[in-house]
Amino acid sequence: MRRVGLAGIVILIISMIASAAGYFTGGFEWTPSDPGFIYSSVLTLGFIASIAVGLFGAIKEGEEFLIVAGVACIVLALVNKLFINRLYSWGFLDAMWIVAGVLMILDRFHIRKVKEAKEKELEAKKPEKLLERFDKLSSETVQAEPDKVTALEKELYDMKKMLWVQAIEKPELAKTLRGRLLLSPVGREVVKRFVDQKLEVIDPDIETSRTPIYPALMDIEEYPQKRVQATLDELVGANVLKKELFEKLVACPTCHQSSKVFIRNKCSKCDSYKVHMNKLLEHQCGAIYERDQYLVPTGLRCPKCEKPVENESELKSVGITFHCESCESIFSEPIQTFYCRRCTREFELKECELADAYSYRLNDEVRSEAREVLSVATAANKFEELGFEVKVPGLVKGKTGVDHQFTLTATKGGRLTAMDIVTAKPDENVDMARVLPSYAKFMDVSIDTRLLLAVPRLDPQTKEFLKANQVFSVEGENLSETSDRIIQILK
Repeated sequence: MRRVGLAGIVILIISMIASAAGYFTGGFEWTPSDPGFIYSSVLTLGFIASIAVGLFGAIKEGEEFLIVAGVACIVLALVNKLFINRLYSWGFLDAMWIVAGVLMILDRFHIRKVKEAKEKELEAKKPEKLLERFDKLSSETVQAEPDKVTALEKELYDMKKMLWVQAIEKPELAKTLRGRLLLSPVGREVVKRFVDQKLEVIDPDIETSRTPIYPALMDIEEYPQKRVQATLDELVGANVLKKELFEKLVACPTCHQSSKVFIRNKCSKCDSYKVHMNKLLEHQCGAIYERDQYLVPTGLRCPKCEKPVENESELKSVGITFHCESCESIFSEPIQTFYCRRCTREFELKECELADAYSYRLNDEVRSEAREVLSVATAANKFEELGFEVKVPGLVKGKTGVDHQFTLTATKGGRLTAMDIVTAKPDENVDMARVLPSYAKFMDVSIDTRLLLAVPRLDPQTKEFLKANQVFSVEGENLSETSDRIIQILK
């Protein structure tokens, strides 16, 4: 609600009340036929209408309503000044009404400023602006002082979250965000293992680490495991990877770590954890003893009938007992607790924290997209290594005047190369129907080298067609294979 316009309305209401009070104390007469009474009534209704319109404008922040209310208030005050009657006879009230009208009109400028500020805020939240700001923040975070990094990373996280919320209803934005994530240093290394090395699943190793680590990603040495885990979470959020629960880990409620947590089976009598478990085995003769009691220097023998036991499978397991070294008690049910050697806390199951460890698989729905994005990045890197200036994507104006977009364009020494990537499913060939859109673009532009990258492979007919029309083709199932062939063509 606008405070300036509301102030004008309040002034108008107070002046109306004061005027009415003066009128009624002076003696009120109901004379509908009197022209002065009719005039006063119409003027009063006019001010009431001004108050209603002004209130609506102040609440709804509608500048048009405030202007109408303010102008009406000033006009009515001037009319009343010219034609003074019994109800509106106080000179200072006329000034108050004019002030009230002016305040309502002035408030419309404030509303306009507020609306412009909101429009700028909405503009700033547009995906293009957010992406631009995100890139700038990312650059600032890399170069920032250590004490500022945390705040910048939080801002980056919030901005990233905002972008993904918008991406729910904008498939193109979602694809752009996935592409950026796939091209990030860690994201690229993770997904490349699925696409290029045909990795099926990334399983965690939880034997000795305080948090799950992933042996398949251990060669990403330049990045800490925390950064790798954060990227895995982002890839899951972007629907690039799918996670599956690998194991539930018991974590200490004090230090929140799971690596140094051990199960303790304790004596039910003295609370000692120096407890041994003994298996009870039954011999064919009906004797039941602990396993250790069957052991003799020559092997196994029944203590009761003294017959040798050729194979341990002859002994039937009938239960277990626990033996306490401290108090020599024998019992069947130990007390089970957990002990953290990191912070020396002992706790029960109901006090523990359960930590989730996940395994990860590539989402088959984005496999082709991931392969294409990584192929573009790999090709762009190879072009740059050879001294080319690369643009991804690249635009070239055709002979027909149409701007054609290629996967990338590369320029070196005045020579222009345009490349398109065409992909198919791993078990399919890239056929003529998939290639024709790129071929049409190649034929409409004047460039020095036309290059088509087909993943995983071209069918023979299409390959011959491209060769006959002077379009170089590179095909391959993995990125290193295609990179080497691109270099051979460019050299």
